[in-house]
Amino acid sequence: MIGSAREWALRANSPEMLVLVDAWEAVFWVRLGDLARAGQLLDDAERGLHGDTAFPGDHARTLVGSARASLCLETGDLTGAEKALEKAYAAGLETRDLPILSLVAVNAAALAGAHGRHHESAVLLGAASRLRGAHDRTDRQVRELTHRGRAALGEEAFAAAYGKGWQLDGKTAVTEADPARLHRKLRSAHPDPE
Repeated sequence: MIGSAREWALRANSPEMLVLVDAWEAVFWVRLGDLARAGQLLDDAERGLHGDTAFPGDHARTLVGSARASLCLETGDLTGAEKALEKAYAAGLETRDLPILSLVAVNAAALAGAHGRHHESAVLLGAASRLRGAHDRTDRQVRELTHRGRAALGEEAFAAAYGKGWQLDGKTAVTEADPARLHRKLRSAHPDPE
């Protein structure tokens, strides 16, 4: 299916669509463990985003940044993941599209989990569901983060934290998904030695 979408984008001479195809394919390769292929596709997508692009410019930037964050998380590059999420979040805000911001929130949850902040991760998963407008038990990354969160916090504490994120209104969920908030929480928990 990705191959036919790529062929269509090439035949249509649609660089914007090719960026989206590259980004979605990169997401699949990250999940399947071919990180080198995912990196190549994201490099291609990022090159395709340079310049003045119309729709789906900010949507594509959000998707590419979120996919880059996933790749960085898989390689253990937490700083790179944070930077990619900051770019994805900024682009996502420009779209005014809450479901696209849910991608950022899920990867912010993964980043929080990678730092051992399972409560924040669960809240972010709930906020991602609020932004999406529905719970998503089909997404592998969401399922993995949920499993890890339940193992770390226990069923009740995880459900309470997730519920806290789910109960947010849309505007507050957008604010909660901001990776800068997580960064501030991490810095306050582990201030740099002077």
